[in-house]
Formats: sequence, C-alpha cells, structure tokens
Amino acid sequence: MAVIRTSLNKAGKQGITAEWWTYREAPIGIRDQIRSISEEWVSDKGLPEMGFTLGGLAELDDPAVRMLVAVDGDRTVHGLTSWMPVYEGGQPVGWTLDFMRRRSEGFRGVMEFLIASAALGFKEEGARFLSLSGAPLARADRGEPQSALQRMLDWMGKVLEPVYGFRSLLAFKAKFQPEYRPMYMVYPDPAALPAITRAIGKAYLPHMTPGQGVRLMRKLSA
Repeated sequence: MAVIRTSLNKAGKQGITAEWWTYREAPIGIRDQIRSISEEWVSDKGLPEMGFTLGGLAELDDPAVRMLVAVDGDRTVHGLTSWMPVYEGGQPVGWTLDFMRRRSEGFRGVMEFLIASAALGFKEEGARFLSLSGAPLARADRGEPQSALQRMLDWMGKVLEPVYGFRSLLAFKAKFQPEYRPMYMVYPDPAALPAITRAIGKAYLPHMTPGQGVRLMRKLSA
C-alpha cells in the first residue's frame, strides 16, 4: 500500500486534485480532454476500445455513471476513472470501476491516486463495497488443477497480453490488496464453446473494422 500513499502525497504536492463529475455535466473543456486522451489511447493501439466488461466513451455517457477526474491548477486532465453503481432495492450500495484512461505525459501515479481517492470518497458516503471489476483472460493463481478449457483461456490471455494488457491490469489492481472473487461461465455442453467464443469476441469488439482485424492478427503473430 506504500505505492498508494505515495501517489496521494505526490498528487497533493503537484497541485493535482480529484473532482467528481458525470460526463454530461462536466465542463466542455474537461469533456474535450477526455475524448482526446481516449483517442490517443485508441490511435496508439491501432485497435478499437473494448466493450462488455471494459467500458469506453459510450458507457461513460450515462447519467448514472460517475467520473473521478484528476486535474491540476491549469485545469489539465491527467487521468480519469468511471464508476458504475451497483443497486439493491433501487438504491446504489456499491460502485464498480469501469473506464480508466490517463494522459501519456501526465502525472505517473494518477490511476493509483484516483482509485484511492474514490475509495475514500465512497467510504465517506457509506457505500457498502467498491469493486475493481475484472481483468478479462487473467486470473490469480490459486494452485488449483487446470482443465483443458482453462489452459486454452490462459494461452489466449498470454497471446493477447501485448495488445490489451489483461495480465498487467490484474497486476495493477493487486496493488490495492483486493479480495479476489472468481467469475464463472456456465454452459450446457462443450459443443457450445465455439459459438460462445464468437459471441464473446463480438461483445468485446463489436465495431472492429477489417483493417483493425488485420492489425490485431499481425500483433498476435509478431
């Protein structure tokens, strides 16, 4: 947790503060910078933003989703996180991390700063829990026997790591010492797996163009 405390201290020394907004209510200057930061990320990858369990700008533009934005004294956005409500009885009782973006030349510990600030803020509000969400195709090693399907998923996660960094995302979230909870997929028969794989791929990358598909294949075979 020393890294988290350091990020909070450094942010204070550099005049960086965390501000809560919804995307629709944020000042236009903030929204323009968020779009620019996201476009920079996409152009650097040469691939589209993922959907499904990893939000993009479309998911950010929801009045129920809250943004925590790191800004300095000049109103430069260094990074942002978004948080989706988890409801019980029609009321939000917890929050789940979704969208994460940082300026490439911004404050280096901005993600640690934002997540720690969000955790403190939600605690003050009386939230029951805060979820760091999942890391697709990455998992904590519990020393359990591996099925053939799990070995295939581990291989896929390894192959995609240079492109989308799922395992790096899991390692980053480990800094916050979370309580790990496995996620399961139930299916009727192994024969359904090819169709399930295609459906999940389409859910994650619904807007991938043919050119982006070619670039993805090149990155995977490099």
